[in-house]
Amino acid sequence: MMLLCCPGNLLVFYIYFDRWRKTTSRVFIIALALFDLVNGFVTTPTELAFMWNIFRWKDAPICKFSRFLTFMMNNASSFTLLGIAIDRYMRICRPLNPSMTTKSAKIWVFVSCFAAVLFAWPALVIYGIQTIPYPIPKTPYVAVGKTCLIEDYFNKTKYPLVFTIVVLSGNLIIDTVLITLYTLIAIQVIKRGSFDRDRDSSVRKKLRKASTSTTTTEDGVLEDPKSNNEVKGSSMLERFSKKFHGSIKESESSKKDEKQKPPQSPSRRRSNFRRQRSLSIQSEEARRVRMIKTTVMLFLVTLLFMVSFIPYCVIVIYRYVNPTYYFTLSTTGKGVYQFFLRSYLLSMSLNPVIYSFMSEQFREECKYGLKKLMFWKKK
Repeated sequence: MMLLCCPGNLLVFYIYFDRWRKTTSRVFIIALALFDLVNGFVTTPTELAFMWNIFRWKDAPICKFSRFLTFMMNNASSFTLLGIAIDRYMRICRPLNPSMTTKSAKIWVFVSCFAAVLFAWPALVIYGIQTIPYPIPKTPYVAVGKTCLIEDYFNKTKYPLVFTIVVLSGNLIIDTVLITLYTLIAIQVIKRGSFDRDRDSSVRKKLRKASTSTTTTEDGVLEDPKSNNEVKGSSMLERFSKKFHGSIKESESSKKDEKQKPPQSPSRRRSNFRRQRSLSIQSEEARRVRMIKTTVMLFLVTLLFMVSFIPYCVIVIYRYVNPTYYFTLSTTGKGVYQFFLRSYLLSMSLNPVIYSFMSEQFREECKYGLKKLMFWKKK
């Protein structure tokens, strides 16, 4: 998971930070990539160290900080995914209402980090070194081990159980809200069919007027990289400049032709108007197609995050019911147990895979970045 997470999320951060326009989705994806990078570079190596010294760990401060950081990053990801779902819901189900801006998205991420700390700080107190009696197989003897878990002092109190109930209940509430919002989004998309072709002209004019605002068109350019003057050698930039200069020349020549041409007949004017209206509707539908694709991609990221937490939650609940269950497992069973106890780390490594599969432009930017890196190495 580290081998996938670290380079994958570094690539995601570079592309969305340096090559993408400023949109709400960009803000949220960069935040998720940063949270995953912290898990990849800090949490995962520490977890490997814990498992390598599973009954020989004696460093309480590292244990406390690692558990706190893990809960904080996962809580921050949960709140960020909630912000993504609200943003998607407003854009698709409430297109005429004001949508979330990049500034409000940044505020949401900041508040998510604050709320994550608020719910994670008890881990700094209750986690630490726990003394575990480990029965030696086929002997009457019992070994004493030290591991990173609930501290001995708090192990006999109700605080760990209260903390676990709060964390699991919070995840359940957020998951319920996420499922509800994406269900409403799916219902709305199904109702629209082929993107509002049968909608009456008055509503279509309102939608077209709303689509020209910054909040609605922000999402439409998510699939396009940032056309920055500082980024040179990009084939997409060259194509854009050619089209741009070509359109200017065409518009200038068309103005000269219009002065020379005689006035058009009413039927010809109606035909031109219908053609322009058809092109406007097509561009509007293209923007909505991109919005739906982005929503599906972010929904898959959310779904992966929720599913990856299920094994962890089941094991934690069962561990409170039957504390000695782990010692009854075989060596293979203990390995499987340890892996699924950390199943929440799956999302950090698979998010870049989802971006690469769902976004063609993301793949193109990855190829461009790799070619640029190879050229720099040769130079």
